[in-house]
Amino acid sequence: MPSEKKISSASDCISFMQGGCELKKVRPNSRIYSRFFFTLDADLQALRWEPSKKDLEKAKLDISAIKEIRLGKNTETFRNNGLADQICEDSAFSIIHGENYESLDLVANSADVANIWVSGLRYLVSHSKQSLDLVEGGQNTPRFTWLKSIFDAADVDGNGIMLEDTAVELIKQLSPAIKETKVRLKFKEIQKSKEKLTTRVTKEEFCEAFSELCTRPEVYFLLVQISKNKEYLDANDLLLFLESEQGMTQVTEDMCLDIIQEYELTQEGCLKGFLTIDGFTKYLLSQECDIFDPVHKKVSQDMTQPLSHYYINASHNTYLIEDQFRGPADINGYVRALKMACRSIELDVSDGPDNEPIICNRNSMTSPLAFETLLK
Repeated sequence: MPSEKKISSASDCISFMQGGCELKKVRPNSRIYSRFFFTLDADLQALRWEPSKKDLEKAKLDISAIKEIRLGKNTETFRNNGLADQICEDSAFSIIHGENYESLDLVANSADVANIWVSGLRYLVSHSKQSLDLVEGGQNTPRFTWLKSIFDAADVDGNGIMLEDTAVELIKQLSPAIKETKVRLKFKEIQKSKEKLTTRVTKEEFCEAFSELCTRPEVYFLLVQISKNKEYLDANDLLLFLESEQGMTQVTEDMCLDIIQEYELTQEGCLKGFLTIDGFTKYLLSQECDIFDPVHKKVSQDMTQPLSHYYINASHNTYLIEDQFRGPADINGYVRALKMACRSIELDVSDGPDNEPIICNRNSMTSPLAFETLLK
C-alpha cells in the first residue's frame, strides 16, 4: 500500500488524500504529462494541486462542483491523448465537474492509489454533510461497535486495557490465518507512533490493529463500488454482486438475507440486514465462494471405459531436462511437469550406493538423482 496505514474505511481514504500525493495530469491531444502534488483541504471542501503559475485559485476544484468520478480511461481526453495506450487502465481516473461537465483526467502511481482517490471523492460527493463527522467520529461504525464489544467481553477487569498477549490471542481468534508475529509487530508500530512502550493494549489500539491487519483493500474497494459508496452491502447490493460478478442465476432477496444472517459478524448488520466489510470478507472466503467445483470432489466423469479411451497428460524421462543421453538429471524436471498438469510422471528407480535408491537411466550417461530428494 502507498502508506504505512492500510486503507480500511472511507475515513482512511480521506486522511490519505489530505496527506496528499503526486498524480499525473493528462491534457487533450498532448504527449506530455504534468506532475502535480494533489491534496484535499482540511475542511473537505476543495481539492488543490500545485499551480503551474502563481494563481492558487485556478489550481483548485470545489467538491460541490464535482458531478461524477470515473475509474479507468473513460473520457475523451484519455481516448484522444496520444499516449493513452501506455497508461494502465486501473491507475487512471477522471473527475467530471462544472456546469459544462469538464474533465480533470489523472493517473496515479498505482491502482491502489487510484482506488483511494476514487473511493474518497465518491464518498465526499455522496455524503458531503456527513463527511466531517466521518473523519472526526469514525469510531462509531457498526464494525467498531462490534470490535469494542469483543474487547469488552475479554476485558475481565473492565479497565479498557488488556495484556498484549490477550489482545494478540483475541485477534487470532477473529482471524485464524493471521500470524502472531505480524500482530505483535503491528501493536509495536501503533505504540511507537504514540511514543509509548508498554505490554498493554487499549481498546482503541485493539480496534486499530484489527482494522489494519484484517482488512483486504481490494475487498474494501469492491464493497464500496458495489454499494454505491456505502460502507456495507444491503440485500439488493448483494443480489447485484451475485448476479453480475459471481455469475449466479435465480438469486432472490431472501437468499441474500440468508447469506447476511449466516456470515455477518455485527449485531446491527444482522438486525438490519446488511454485510459489513468483515462479513463480506468472511463470505468471500467461505466454501460457498470456493473457485473449486464441489461436484469434482467425487468422481464425476465416466470412468468405465478402457484405459486407451482416455487422454492422459504424461511425461517421459521426467528427470532429464536437457539431452536424453548425456544431460543432467534435475529435480526441476518434476517441478516443471507437475506445473504443466502432468498426471503421469516417470521414475526410473535403481539401487544406489549405501543401499539408497536413486533415479537414473542405466542406458545413458546421465547423472543420478537421489530418490529421497524427489519424494520431498
